[in-house]
Amino acid sequence: MTLMNAVVFPAFGPPDVFRAVRVDRPDPGPDEALVRIHAAGICYHDVLSRAGRIPRDQPGQILGHEISGVVDEVGANVPASRVGERVVIYQRLYCGICPHCLGGRQDLCRNSRVLGEQGGGGYAEYCCVPVRNLIPVPDAVSLDAAALAVCPIGTSIRALVGVAEAKVGDTVLITGAGGGLGLHQIQIAKTLHTRVIAVTSSPDKEAAIRAAGADEVIVAPDGAFSKEAWRLTGKIGADIVLENVVSSTIGESLRACAAHAVVVVLGNVEARPIQLDPGLIIGRRLRICGSGNATYADVRMGLHLLATGSIQPVVHSVLPFPDVAEGHRLMESRHTTGRILLKGW
Repeated sequence: MTLMNAVVFPAFGPPDVFRAVRVDRPDPGPDEALVRIHAAGICYHDVLSRAGRIPRDQPGQILGHEISGVVDEVGANVPASRVGERVVIYQRLYCGICPHCLGGRQDLCRNSRVLGEQGGGGYAEYCCVPVRNLIPVPDAVSLDAAALAVCPIGTSIRALVGVAEAKVGDTVLITGAGGGLGLHQIQIAKTLHTRVIAVTSSPDKEAAIRAAGADEVIVAPDGAFSKEAWRLTGKIGADIVLENVVSSTIGESLRACAAHAVVVVLGNVEARPIQLDPGLIIGRRLRICGSGNATYADVRMGLHLLATGSIQPVVHSVLPFPDVAEGHRLMESRHTTGRILLKGW
C-alpha cells in the first residue's frame, strides 16, 4: 500500500488537535478517480466539524470539501483519457437514484454526505471520489480559484439565484459581508445588477468589502444595522437578505426587510437555536428560506464567472497543509477577509 500525507484530528477540540500523519493512499474503485490535490479551502463547516458541533462527525476524519486538483488515476470503468484532467470536486457524495438526484438536486439527497464527513476529504495529498463528482476546470481558471468554485462561490449562486431568484434592481443585504461567503456574494450580486448593502461588524474589513463592489457598507460592531439599512433604502427595506451569520444578526435582518422580502439562511456560525418575531414575519409577509450546497449547474456558472473575470476569487491567505490549525484559528477569530487556502506540503 502506498502512503500519503494527510492532516487528521484524533479527538474533538481546539485547532491544535490537528496532526499531520502518513496514511494509506486510497485506490480508485471501478467508477472512481484518484485526484492529486492542488488546493483545499477551509470552510467554517470544517471548524464546526473539528469542534464536534456537527452530530454525525467522528474524530479521525480527513476534513475538507473545497478541493481542486488533477486526476492521477482512474478505475476500470472510467476512460483513461481523464487522467491529467484539471478538476474541481463536487462536494457531496450522493446516491444518484432518488428523485432529488435524478432531478439535478443532488444537494437535497437524503443519503448524501459532505466530503470529509464520509470519504474524500481534502486535507491530504490525494482523495478518491466517484468520477461523477469531477467537474472539469476551464483553462482560463487557475486551480487555486477553482478550489472555491463549489463552496463558497457555487453555494452563493444557489442562495442568490436559485433560492432568492434575484433580479435586476433588487436591493440585496448581506451579513458577514467580509468573510469567504460574503465577499463572493457581493460580486455575484453585482453581476446581476442589484444594489448591495453589505454589513460587517469589523471596521478593518470595510475596504475589502468596498473593493468587492458593495454599493453601501454598514459597519456595526454592536450588531445594530437595521435602522441604517432602513435609511439607505428610503424606508423601503431590502428585497433579499443573505444571512451568513444568523445567530447574532437575524433579528436585525428581519427588521431591515421590505414587504414580501426573502431572507436566505446560509450560516450557522454559533450552531445554536435562535428566536424570531412572528408578528414581524406575518406583518411584512416575509419568507425565510434555507439554502446549502450548490448544484452542478451552480458550479458551472461559478466557473464561467471566474473564467470570464466577472468575479475574482478572494483569498485571505495561503498556508501549507500542515499549518491547517493556524487556518482554523484565523477562521474562528473572524478576522479573515476571504477564504483561507491550504496548498503544498
